[in-house]
Amino acid sequence: MAVLTLVVLAAVLVWPLLEVLLLGLASGAPSMSVLLFTLAVGVASTVGALGLAALVAATVRTGGLGGKVLLGIFRAGLLVPPFVVPVAIVALTGGAGALSHALGDRGPAGGLAIVLGQAFAFLPAAFTLVMRALAAVPAEAEQAAELLGASRWTVLWRVTLGLVGPGMYTAGLIVAGLCFADVATPLLLGRDHPVMLAVLVISPADSMTTAAGSAFWLSVLISGMPEGRARREAVAPFAWGNVPAAGLMPTAAAQMILTTLGWLIAAVVVGLWLTIPLASLFAGAGGWHFSLEHWHGLLGAPRPLVHSLLLGLGAAFVGTALALLTAAVAARRHDVVVRMTMWLTRVPTAIPGVVAGLGYVVAFGAPRGDVALLVLLVAAWGLPLTLPVAADVLARADRATEQAAVSLGAGRLTTLRRVVLPALSPAATWIFLHGFTAGVTAVGAVIVFAERGQFSLGVTHMLDSASTGSVGAACAVATVLLAIAGGATLLGRAVAGRESVPTLLA
Repeated sequence: MAVLTLVVLAAVLVWPLLEVLLLGLASGAPSMSVLLFTLAVGVASTVGALGLAALVAATVRTGGLGGKVLLGIFRAGLLVPPFVVPVAIVALTGGAGALSHALGDRGPAGGLAIVLGQAFAFLPAAFTLVMRALAAVPAEAEQAAELLGASRWTVLWRVTLGLVGPGMYTAGLIVAGLCFADVATPLLLGRDHPVMLAVLVISPADSMTTAAGSAFWLSVLISGMPEGRARREAVAPFAWGNVPAAGLMPTAAAQMILTTLGWLIAAVVVGLWLTIPLASLFAGAGGWHFSLEHWHGLLGAPRPLVHSLLLGLGAAFVGTALALLTAAVAARRHDVVVRMTMWLTRVPTAIPGVVAGLGYVVAFGAPRGDVALLVLLVAAWGLPLTLPVAADVLARADRATEQAAVSLGAGRLTTLRRVVLPALSPAATWIFLHGFTAGVTAVGAVIVFAERGQFSLGVTHMLDSASTGSVGAACAVATVLLAIAGGATLLGRAVAGRESVPTLLA
């Protein structure tokens, strides 16, 4: 069984990647302008997201007015898929690429729209990572430095920032990886200024070699970032304990400025989220006015949403089976085969899903049965998050109970049904619902592959509608996807419980 698991994972995780990366290596590097533009946008988006997150986190940590409400807002933001923000910006600015044109079509300003979109799209994740970094700063250290006569700026610079530095470094790597792998924002906000990932998505219809070249260098860029632990944490459930207390309290004026800035940032984020359902009701061809035409159109042609639900269910079943099977194999054997298997499951942490989608196109083509490959793609690229949950539950399982059941005459099937499955059910439920959510909201892992087949999905229909000016229709689809994803995640948390498995809202 261990060897079979290794062969299966190699076939679904490594072979497609080798196909596309070898093709990309032979195609040569993209233009220097595209490469530098991609780096500049990714770094600027990372700095923007972490800067905004640091202001909000400082407000919460220092006990600013409404800090608990801010904390709840950004915890809830972890339920919001990243494509919500760029779709909202398109709805507010009047069309795909409109903000980029307004900010400037040449030079670095051409990517400012992408930077703004990604900074706010990944702000909840950045906030969580900053809060995790602040947990490494004990209030006693700041208080001791101040009591010894250090000025506030000295304490802030040498103690607070000195202790929070490693955590912020890790946070920067994680957010950078998320920005470089983002698909929706560059496609919707920077169509005239494509980054490497946008070139990858747009190219397949014309040149598979060009797309493979962008895929190769994008993979080199992301997987080549230092600190492998940071890349593993990028797919770990975002969580932190209690809000760390601050030993260095700002002055009343500084506290007021922090609170004001924190709430302004939160207001912008919440406004962008609320734009999606409002635009589905008010955005029309003749301007903003109340109308149900977009919802009537969605209900009249629900096929993309039905396909997304089917993809989500398929990814949930296959992903749960893969995670539990791999975890069971790893729990019962400790040899070189198992070590190779576990190494393979970490491949998706270093390779963007959009590159994997192109790899499946190259390796398998786009056959009529591409629905099954889409399911397999989403399920396989969710393993780095679901496998640790399954492995943790199996590691904590009481083997003595299983052995007692067997010694009392219970067969393997009875032991599995009466002892093992009840212990696994909370984790399996969470894994199933997480896989369903990932399948419904997947963009990067399916956009290249889905567009080559006849299997239209909700996310691709949403992006197409937003790109062609039908922002109301795009927002209607996004509203449904957001409700489904949020509901499934909350249901998984309710069923599994806080103490059973880590969740996005832990």
